[in-house]
Amino acid sequence: MNTEAVTRRSVRDELAALTHARAMEALAALLRENRDVTFELLARESGIPVRTLYRYFENKEAVFAAFWPWLNSQIDVPVRPRDPQELVAHIPDLFAAFDRDEPLVRAMLHHPHGRDVRLAHAVARREKFADALEEVTREMPAAEASSLLAAVTALCSAAGWETMKDNWELDGPAAAEAAQWAVRALLNEARREPR
Repeated sequence: MNTEAVTRRSVRDELAALTHARAMEALAALLRENRDVTFELLARESGIPVRTLYRYFENKEAVFAAFWPWLNSQIDVPVRPRDPQELVAHIPDLFAAFDRDEPLVRAMLHHPHGRDVRLAHAVARREKFADALEEVTREMPAAEASSLLAAVTALCSAAGWETMKDNWELDGPAAAEAAQWAVRALLNEARREPR
């Protein structure tokens, strides 16, 4: 048995994981500082040569595509809710995730590249909420279901978290409580509406 090949592959995998992590950490630092994101700056911040970065990431879009799952893992975004009860229950964990790296979450809201990354996942986000609230929206007219989903999405988002913190001076847990109250009220009203 050739254990040398296995060892080499393992070392290569470890090096790839380390390179990926350093690139993601460097990108996070650039975003937190509201700096432009170029391969040259990413190389300087990460200590990874530009040529090596291009080996791992074909272009800037590929870097940002890799960043979203990395960020969600770093701040420990909770698992996708499966129903209305789980959706309401997951709000405190979601807002706690935003609080774990507030400067970076805010950068993702306001930095042009952060916005692009978030919008690239808009369809998946809509599907997440549509799936979780399907039992409530199933019998609703499409326009009303869309309105409910849009409102709940706004409340259960980094933008909603930021708005409650900035405009109402709530801390993360209080913002989560407010969002839970509002989502419950919307869902209760949607369930009461005659169809």
